[in-house]
Amino acid sequence: MNWEGLLTPFLIHKILNVKEFITNIIQEELEGSDSFLVGVDANQAETDLKFFIDGLQGISVQICTKLSRKISRILDEEYTEDHPIRYEISSPGVDEPLVDQRQYTQHIGRDLAVTDIEENQVEGELLKVSDSSILLETKISKNKKEKREIAFENIKSSIVKVSFKPRKK
Repeated sequence: MNWEGLLTPFLIHKILNVKEFITNIIQEELEGSDSFLVGVDANQAETDLKFFIDGLQGISVQICTKLSRKISRILDEEYTEDHPIRYEISSPGVDEPLVDQRQYTQHIGRDLAVTDIEENQVEGELLKVSDSSILLETKISKNKKEKREIAFENIKSSIVKVSFKPRKK
């Protein structure tokens, strides 16, 4: 659906709140690409919003810029409230947890800290991602490693461990 020109200011505020309206624009623009929305932060009044997008190969500044310009055009035409809206479109950042299964593939070869639903934490190198699980190689001792499969349904959170050494391919 093409939002430009279809919704009047009255309809925007009666049907969708600003966060939902912008979220719909982003999801429509990313449809069919390898990029996707992974999170939204907003203050209670929804005047300060942050949209986080990611992709199978990461996310580029160009994609963020294109989305931002599109949203600006639509808001300039459709938003008539007295409250200014501030929004930001960016990648989630290296220190943010992975929240979408599609995010894992780009981190194969990196170390993850995974917390399961029972609050157990395991750290290891991400070796493989399937539709239902991830495979980590964990260090048991100095010379011994173990492979551990963890189903997505059992993952509470996963964080990529920041490393400055070259990534294994």
